[in-house]
Amino acid sequence: MQKKTRTEAGIIGQVSANDNTAAHHIKPPPKKHRARCYMMRTGIEGWTENDILKYARLSSGRNYATELERLLNIRLERIDERNPDNIGSHFRYRLASRHDVLLVIQLVNYNALYNGHQQLTKNEISDILYLYPDTPAAA
Repeated sequence: MQKKTRTEAGIIGQVSANDNTAAHHIKPPPKKHRARCYMMRTGIEGWTENDILKYARLSSGRNYATELERLLNIRLERIDERNPDNIGSHFRYRLASRHDVLLVIQLVNYNALYNGHQQLTKNEISDILYLYPDTPAAA
């Protein structure tokens, strides 16, 4: 016996009543996940709030840096940069050490596991850690 159901596109499809396979659906990563991954991938160059808007495709880049500081009890480096028009300035943030990066990786992977979306792979973690020197003096 077969049941008729609507698919996501609204087209009638055939679904077997005996189909017991689990739906393999990976949730898209949430905004915080995208922002934190971008922050780590900037390496020692760091990021600005506008960079988060542009590259992580978010509507606001505020508070992601300070939230990391509060959650993980770390201090981000803040570099005061003049705006191109020489009116005002903005901060460029960067993770201060490899240890801080490891804490962010653990947080990202824990949240991904808890919320059911893709964790960082070993290759991605390796690529991220490569961007940060072992000693702060090397930066």
